[in-house]
Amino acid sequence: MVNIFFYVKGKFLVSECENSKAEKYGDFLNYPKSHMEVWDEKYYKKYHVDFDYFPRGRVVYNVKEKCYYIYHDKCIEDLSKILEQYKNDKYKILEDFHYQCHKCNKNYVI
Repeated sequence: MVNIFFYVKGKFLVSECENSKAEKYGDFLNYPKSHMEVWDEKYYKKYHVDFDYFPRGRVVYNVKEKCYYIYHDKCIEDLSKILEQYKNDKYKILEDFHYQCHKCNKNYVI
């Protein structure tokens, strides 16, 4: 499974799909929707902030390496709920500046 996730008030909000339904991007399989699309469709009406307000991340699969890459905002200190799904798979955990929340992004405008 590949996914995107948000970390909102101590809870993960995950949108995922099986690798067979993922979007191919070079050597990677990727969840087919952006954080902004998913946020606007599912969560904006509830939280009334933009998609990049809360910490977020993405899990992609590298086909050549047969390895999941788990990208996340550094504000998410405990990824155990996300990692449960990949405990029997090879994975790498990486911080990425693309997934900065309003606290981490010095240029964030509310």
